[in-house]
Amino acid sequence: MSGFLQALPFVLRMEGGFVDDPDDRGGATNFGITQNTLDVWNGSRSQPKRSVREITKAEVEAIYHEQYWVAGKCDALPWPVSAAHFDAWIQHRPDVAAKMLQEAVGAIPDGMIGPNTIAAVNAADPRELLEDLYWIRLDFYYRISKGSQLKFLRGWLRRMIHLREELRP
Repeated sequence: MSGFLQALPFVLRMEGGFVDDPDDRGGATNFGITQNTLDVWNGSRSQPKRSVREITKAEVEAIYHEQYWVAGKCDALPWPVSAAHFDAWIQHRPDVAAKMLQEAVGAIPDGMIGPNTIAAVNAADPRELLEDLYWIRLDFYYRISKGSQLKFLRGWLRRMIHLREELRP
């Protein structure tokens, strides 16, 4: 089984179904896919815009594979680091997720996953790298959990606990 197919069920469990919380900066989402992401996806395929409520499981899988797994260069990373990075790529902007990974391995945090970052990740001890990534993400969640975002902190922390348990070697 590919790393993507191993990692996807966790993401789908954590993201759940349709949500449209007015305080969620991502807006309406379904299975974690935002309305904007679906609109761009459909536009790139000359498909009409439609509500993210109507997204299919096949579309969810294709979007996560192309725009998150492949774009995040997860295939170039060892398991389970690839799954942790995939989850970060989904939860945070791509440049933020890339910088988190780079910080964890001591690479220059330029926000782009290139050959130097990939080499540093592959040279690192996966267990230590996972721990560093968890703490970096926890710190990030605490820093952004102000005002209207504070109500999401419990869910973000629960996600990290489940991710850590799921990926524990």
